[in-house]
Amino acid sequence: MIMKAFWLLMSGAVVVMLLLTPLVIRLRITSWTVGWLAILLGSIAVMALLGLTARLTATDGRPTLVDDLES
Repeated sequence: MIMKAFWLLMSGAVVVMLLLTPLVIRLRITSWTVGWLAILLGSIAVMALLGLTARLTATDGRPTLVDDLES
């Protein structure tokens, strides 16, 4: 439940940032725009890495190596 709430919150933040990006680019304040894009790309990268980690660590009921040693 907490993980789904985290993903919903993080996805919402990224969507809002994506929607506001054209406005930020139109402002033409270079340092602010670079910072905005760095935060946006960083948050997308973090979400991708967390998704990859969750996918690689999910067992879906399959026995793990430790479970195999116990039997």
